[in-house]
Amino acid sequence: MVGPPGPAEWAAAAETELFKALAHPARVRILAVLAAGPASVADLCSATGLKPSHLAGQLALLRAQHLVTGRRSGGRLRYWLSFPEIADLLTAAETVLNARAAADAGRLAGIGASGPGLAGEGILTDDESMAVLEESLERRALITNAVRSASARTGSSSEAALGGLLIQARERSLTLAEVSSETVAGRGTG
Repeated sequence: MVGPPGPAEWAAAAETELFKALAHPARVRILAVLAAGPASVADLCSATGLKPSHLAGQLALLRAQHLVTGRRSGGRLRYWLSFPEIADLLTAAETVLNARAAADAGRLAGIGASGPGLAGEGILTDDESMAVLEESLERRALITNAVRSASARTGSSSEAALGGLLIQARERSLTLAEVSSETVAGRGTG
């Protein structure tokens, strides 16, 4: 017969519940906004693109997991991260995702070099193909960082920030990567 759960089991169950709370893009966006500082419901709706009713449900789940705290002040309900370490958790997740992307690129490089029967099909068989893939991944990361930066700076949703970057690129006859580079460097109007 199995005895009562011990400390390791309790910790594993608590970690599972924490990651369940983080397992929704809307909740991650909410936490990312709050990582920049306290925000009202209106601020959160604007920054995340969520409707108030959907935002309320996501905030309720985050409050139940003690990840965010809310308090009414001056007639407005404001939220903030319950623990600043949550911002570190989001940063760690981004680091893991970037490492995974780099590992995936490395595995793709190996396909052309060692994949039986693939060389004749022209799938990543030369250094030029790898360079194109690496450049594409770097450009994607740059654009993602620029969207996050512009969104945080302006308080707009990611979609609105990306739209602003696209408009800048078109108006200035630049590529999205060039405008993104300026934005990340703090020179863009994003």
